[in-house]
Amino acid sequence: MYKIFINDKPFILSKTALQEERFKDLIHMSNPEDIEIMKWVRDIEGMAHKGILIQDPHPKLLFDEFRTHFISIEAGGGLVFNEHQEILLIKRLGKWDLPKGKIDPGESNEQAAIREVEEECGINKLKILAPAGNSYHTYKLQGHRFLKITYWFFMKTEFVGVPVPQTEENITEVKWFNWKELNPLELDTYQSIREVLMDAKQVEIFN
Repeated sequence: MYKIFINDKPFILSKTALQEERFKDLIHMSNPEDIEIMKWVRDIEGMAHKGILIQDPHPKLLFDEFRTHFISIEAGGGLVFNEHQEILLIKRLGKWDLPKGKIDPGESNEQAAIREVEEECGINKLKILAPAGNSYHTYKLQGHRFLKITYWFFMKTEFVGVPVPQTEENITEVKWFNWKELNPLELDTYQSIREVLMDAKQVEIFN
């Protein structure tokens, strides 16, 4: 499944239908013979509807077609937990977010994710536990369309100091949240980040 967010609205490619309440208002298409991907992209960009779910037996083929219309940017990020089973969130431009950033040349996805968490949150002693899936969102800049692909990782840290926000990246706060009590549906965040958190809620992180 691919959950791509355009103007914070979902463009979902999936083998199966989705039953979650938050997807009920999307336009649903099942096994389309010929889909004009960019027509739907422009509709979502123009706020014509709340998003679309395309059900197809080969979603990767549709995603590969989608990518041809965008310049891809790859990033790494972390869902960071401490020994108290709290998750680290940052506040960037007024919304809660997860630490992430662009992968530098020569870096692995994992190296970039750890570096970005360290830089944006001012913490260290990080260890990757497992991959946490990918997220996708698009934006337009100087007449070009970009697709940002972020590779997420579950991490743990033994850091016990006070996190420091990277203000030059428009981060104003770094805060630990109780993971069991955190409700992503009530968090003031971006839809793409909300989906990362919702998917993470389905994973048994603590053994």
